[in-house]
Amino acid sequence: MDINTEKRLDEIERKLDDLHNKISNQENRTKYKPIFTVVLILSAILIFFVLINVVSFFTG
Repeated sequence: MDINTEKRLDEIERKLDDLHNKISNQENRTKYKPIFTVVLILSAILIFFVLINVVSFFTG
């Protein structure tokens, strides 16, 4: 095999590895997305209640 063909094969292999890593990362993000959404909603509700309590505390 000549050197150019070997370089080309190495480049293709590297690109396939990058693509595989990107796909794996997207699958991981998709797997945890519902959990992050629930945590985000719960924290927004908690912050809302804390703000209401702070306002009512200062207004007496």
